[in-house]
Order: sequence, then C-alpha cells, then structure tokens
Amino acid sequence: MRADARLKRSQILTTAMEHYRTKPASQVTYESIAADAGVGIATLYRHFPSRAALREACAIGFIQLLEEYLQKTVQDFDTNPEEKWETFVLTLMDYGMGMLVGALVADLPATDDYEVESDYEVFFQRVSELLGKAAEHGLIDPDLTPIEFATELVVVTRPMDDQFTELFPDVRQRLVRHLLTAWREAGQAN
Repeated sequence: MRADARLKRSQILTTAMEHYRTKPASQVTYESIAADAGVGIATLYRHFPSRAALREACAIGFIQLLEEYLQKTVQDFDTNPEEKWETFVLTLMDYGMGMLVGALVADLPATDDYEVESDYEVFFQRVSELLGKAAEHGLIDPDLTPIEFATELVVVTRPMDDQFTELFPDVRQRLVRHLLTAWREAGQAN
C-alpha cells in the first residue's frame, strides 16, 4: 500500500474509533467519519467496503491499543489486586470499548492475516489470565468468561446521546462502580 493510502487509512481508523468510542451507534455514519477524517466517502469505501469491515478494523486497533496496558496489568496485578482491577475496568470504559463489542465478543474474524489472528488469540489469553487473577482475589466470580465480562461492561458503558449525557454526565462511571461491586460480591460468594 502506498504511503499516502496508508496515511488515509490510518486517519479513517483513528476517526472511526473516536466516533465509536464517543457516539451512540445510530449517530455513527460513513459520511460523518469521512468528513471528520478529511477524506472523501469513496476513499472510505475503498478502504472499508462495509460497516462490518470498519468495525472489525476498529476492534483490531482497539486490541492493539490495549495490548501493552493489558500485559502490564497482568504482570503487576498481584501488587495491589483491587486497585489494578478497578483501574483496568475504568480504563476500558474510558477507551470506549462499548461500540466495539461486535468484533470483540464475536468469534475470530475471517482473515488470512496470521498476525491479526495471533493478536486476537494473545489478547483473549491475557484477558482470561487477568480474569483468573481477579477471581483468585475474590473480585469476580471464577465462572465469569471473557465474553460475559466484555458484554456486561459494554452494556453499562455504551455512549449515550447528547440529551442523556447532559442530564446524567456521570451515569456510566456510577454503573461501572455498581458492576464492580456486583462482581466482587459474586466473587466473594464462591
């Protein structure tokens, strides 16, 4: 791929990830992504011919963005488990994983790219490892799977429309704190 094409693809992905992170799904359009990325709609379609292809690319970008942070969290987890767990979950909320759930909780996307396949496998192995550590410390139910974890977190952290955000600016943080409490209670019950 030419350097200018790579740059445009990168601009599109960065913009799309920001849109998916901060806007309700109904407000994310190809037109708004193209406009904010500074490219034409045809350029966007050339790089990502479908919404599913764009979301998958965003999910891969999300995984790559979180990989180093997830690895460090797993390595340092036992130094202060409760703080590391809470910080990790709140960071996921801040990164805006909610709009990327489709690709995160689905099966591995159909790809011939060995590196992408490997990134997915490593990421989900690390998530499983982190969940295991959290369960050992009574922070979650040991039966909580990565898909259940992601789904529960996504449901409470999805971007809201402007009206709800204005009325309840801290509702996502409060819901995540409730979720952390519920997970802890389930973990301590076992």
